[in-house]
Amino acid sequence: METLPFLPEADDGPTLRVENQTVFFGTSENMSRIDDNAADFVVTSPPYWNLKNYGGMENQIGQEGYREYLNRLNLVWGECFRIAKDNAVLVVNINSRRHQKQFYPIPFDIAQTIEGWKLWDTVIWYIPNALPQPNHYRERLFDNKFEYLLVFVKGDPEKHTFHKPRVPQKYLTADPRSHKRNENGRCLGNIIRIPAYRPPNVKESGYHVAAYPEELVALLLETYTNPGDTVLDPFLGSGTTLKVARHMKRSGLGYELNPDFQTLIRCRIEENWAVPDWKSLDLLHSSTMETGTLKPRKVQYHKKPQDTTYRLFEGKSANGYSELDPSEPEA
Repeated sequence: METLPFLPEADDGPTLRVENQTVFFGTSENMSRIDDNAADFVVTSPPYWNLKNYGGMENQIGQEGYREYLNRLNLVWGECFRIAKDNAVLVVNINSRRHQKQFYPIPFDIAQTIEGWKLWDTVIWYIPNALPQPNHYRERLFDNKFEYLLVFVKGDPEKHTFHKPRVPQKYLTADPRSHKRNENGRCLGNIIRIPAYRPPNVKESGYHVAAYPEELVALLLETYTNPGDTVLDPFLGSGTTLKVARHMKRSGLGYELNPDFQTLIRCRIEENWAVPDWKSLDLLHSSTMETGTLKPRKVQYHKKPQDTTYRLFEGKSANGYSELDPSEPEA
């Protein structure tokens, strides 16, 4: 009989299971339905403070005062620490915020107030298609083109899983300096160039208002986990983390406050998807001006005949062409 690292049924909320991915509906400030030392890796993007309404839930994090916001996040980080195994890694995707002409450095405040976890590294997610500044700041600030990935460790920072992501070294045989050569390729570096989701029909397709891209999750799982590991996302949203975990043969645990997302999460986890080649995430090191992901994403948006709703599908459309393929003939 399968031994589960969690309580399969409880009175404090429903549970959704899709293959080896499990979702609990309730606040991640108390994840008591998951056992201690159950997760090898934790990755999430928490709600921003005083910015978005993630489904209209009364008790959602982010609608309170700023200090209370940090305190509530600390309850979540504490639960993640309890659930994480020794030498596990926590990656938090977050950025700063301005409100009423005051700057709130949320990443730095999380790093300063978090308990148990040790800040070990920071990675920059460079977003080439990020939205411009709000009107009030548009002519007074640089456009914000990045978000932080805060990397925390539990225990000895030299013992956590780490597979350095590399791409082929372009001039491996041409460079006469042997100490500059690495047959495994060169590292991607700590500035990761991945476009954010900006399709015009994202809401019609049912995507969460703050979904991060699969490529970002895939890079983190490839770097900090092994096949068969268990991944936790305490702010699951539409289920992107568990979708990627399923395709990369990792077990997934997620918490989501809003039970209305249950159908969306199931569909998201079950979507077909192909793990990207790291060469297509070739960042700022490219020798040409065409950096970053050059190919269209695998997930396409397809409008069913005689239907105003959109559904997600993979690869080619009914006429045999990818809907984002520039070579597709006109109708």
